[in-house]
Amino acid sequence: MLIATGVVTLLLRPDSGSGATPPAPVSHVDTAVRACLLTSTDTDTTGTWATMQELAGTSTSKVVVQRYRLPAGVDPVAYVNTLVQLRCSTVVTTGAAARSAIASRLAAGLVPHVRFVVVADGPVSGATRLSPDAVSTSSLARAVRR
Repeated sequence: MLIATGVVTLLLRPDSGSGATPPAPVSHVDTAVRACLLTSTDTDTTGTWATMQELAGTSTSKVVVQRYRLPAGVDPVAYVNTLVQLRCSTVVTTGAAARSAIASRLAAGLVPHVRFVVVADGPVSGATRLSPDAVSTSSLARAVRR
C-alpha cells in the first residue's frame, strides 16, 4: 500500500521545472492566415477555389481557407463585414456580384488588417486585382501574404 501511494504521488506531482517543452499545438487555425473566398452565384470559372485549397494544402503555408457564397437579396456590405468579423485576413472574390460587394464595402472605408483581392478583369479601388488568367498558387500566396 505504501508503495502504491508513493507511485501515485510521484505521478500526480506538478512538473518541477524539468525543462520539458510544451506539446505542439493540435491546430494552427487561430494563428494561421485566414483566406476567405467570396463568390457570386456565378460559377467559378477561374479555378480560384481549387487553387486556394491547393495553397492551404502545402505543409508550410499556415493558410486556412473558407468559401462563402454571397446570398441573393442580402445587404452586400453587411455580408462582407460579417466575413471581417469572422476574422478573414484576406477576402478573395470571384464573380460580378461579389466584386461589387467588395467595391461597395471599400467605398465605405478601408478595413484595417484585412486585404481584399478581386479576381476580375477590372480593378477595384482599395483591392488587389488578380487577372482571371493569372490565378495560381504562387499568385494567390503573394496576394494573401502581402
